[in-house]
Amino acid sequence: MNECLTQRNVAQRRYVIRMIWCAAGSIVFALVAKIALRLGHLPDAAVYPIAIFPAFPIMAALVVTGLYLAEEKDEFQRQVLIEAMLGGMGITLAGTTVWGYLESMAHSPHLDATWVYPIFWIGTAVCMPFVRRRYR
Repeated sequence: MNECLTQRNVAQRRYVIRMIWCAAGSIVFALVAKIALRLGHLPDAAVYPIAIFPAFPIMAALVVTGLYLAEEKDEFQRQVLIEAMLGGMGITLAGTTVWGYLESMAHSPHLDATWVYPIFWIGTAVCMPFVRRRYR
C-alpha cells in the first residue's frame, strides 16, 4: 500500500486514500449499527435505517471507483482495472449462483448477502495479475 501512496499517479493516490476511508467507514458504520441494534431497544421503524447504515460506505466506494475511472488519464491503467472488475463480477456471479443452487438443492449453509461485495473485490484482486500478465 505504501507504494500506492508514494507513486506519482495522482488519480491512483486519490483512489487508494478514498478507498481506505471507505473501508474504515464500513467497519465503523457496521460496528455502530451492530451495537445500536444489540443494545438499544429501538422501535421497528428505526431498525431499518440503522440496518442500512453500514451500506453507505460501500456505496461510496462504488462512487469512488467511478471517480477513479473518470480521473485516470492512463487508458491502460483504466482498462486493466475494468477488465479485472469484469473478472471479479464473473467470479461473484458464478460463485453466488453455484452457492444458491447448493443452498436450494443440497441444503448447504446460507451465504449471507453481505459477503457479495467482498467476494467481488477478492475476485477482482485475483483477476488483476492475470489481466496485467496478458498485456506483458
